Amino acid sequence: MTYVSWAALYEGGTDEAYFELLIPRLMEDIIRLHGVRYSTIPPAPAVKLQRGTIENVAKEACAAQDAFHLVFIHADTGGRSLAVDLDNRSILYCEAMHALCEFPRARCIAITPRHETEAWMLADPDAVIAAFGYTGTPGSIGLPATAGEAERLEDPKAILAAAMTLVRGRRRRPDIRQIIPAIAQRQSFDCLRRTRSFASFESNLRTALADVGCI
Repeated sequence: MTYVSWAALYEGGTDEAYFELLIPRLMEDIIRLHGVRYSTIPPAPAVKLQRGTIENVAKEACAAQDAFHLVFIHADTGGRSLAVDLDNRSILYCEAMHALCEFPRARCIAITPRHETEAWMLADPDAVIAAFGYTGTPGSIGLPATAGEAERLEDPKAILAAAMTLVRGRRRRPDIRQIIPAIAQRQSFDCLRRTRSFASFESNLRTALADVGCI
């Protein structure tokens, strides 16, 4: 039996609420389909890395590296126009860890949704309306029709907030964090795989799981 512990760096509370459910769900799904041995995936990270400079994050990760097999890096650069820089910056954390303590590059997985994390949430509109408890169609509250359309949105956060306002009314200020766990639990990986950024993320995760001998 293999116990696969993991660590994570999240940009913010919304991202943490989403990825902490999505990551273990996805690992379990991959191992269920492709596993070569029985593996246990803990539901929460063994280590939550604190946001900071690339150097400081690498030092923290290397100091705790005996506690985890894989590390997930979601590091926003502060703007939707910097999607490419987000990908590059996330990789720099992995490179810094490898340089400092030879942490395997294959086991450091960058999480880089295009523009914002909400683009992945919107990739499965049926999961979103189910989380809202809404019985209408996704299009009737302005949600994108396809995963590809969701990934092309310039401001997916605003689209999700506007849909929630339409469902719950303007008297209550929408708090997306309230429904993120429900979305993450309901999402279809087949829908998510239709976005290029998620497909790339899953491919890198499979490489990592293969490196630790799970698949």
